[in-house]
Amino acid sequence: MTDGEKIAAAAMPWLGTPHVNQARVKGIGVDCGMLLIGALEDAGLVEKGAIEIAPYSNEWHLHHSEEWFLSYVKKYCVPITEADMAIGDFLMYQFGRCVSHGGIYIGNNQIIHAVIDQGVILSDLNDVMFLDVHGKSRLRGIYRFKGVK
Repeated sequence: MTDGEKIAAAAMPWLGTPHVNQARVKGIGVDCGMLLIGALEDAGLVEKGAIEIAPYSNEWHLHHSEEWFLSYVKKYCVPITEADMAIGDFLMYQFGRCVSHGGIYIGNNQIIHAVIDQGVILSDLNDVMFLDVHGKSRLRGIYRFKGVK
């Protein structure tokens, strides 16, 4: 099993977990960024607590332009092209002024992610939620986990 397959498999038991900002407790609460970390931990690719995230508001992306969320992803992942996307890769989307939403590609054109008011769900990559008001994709990058140093 590849690391990506381990990540995707580890993410699936989080389905149905409610969305709770900054939480990372399976079945109790998680947000999209913490889901990525939880899947890495559950896959055995990082030790629990090895990736530390500073406290944040669930509306930070509406008030700041710096790529805070993406800066964390880039510390532990490498960018890849859409053509090279594989199971377990992280898809990063822009909502608001910067990248502020992430999910895990699980194959078959589907992503697992945590959504406010819906919790952890599966969505098709072509879901309208991933389009802006002009019909353009909100996808701003695809990243593959490289490890924690």
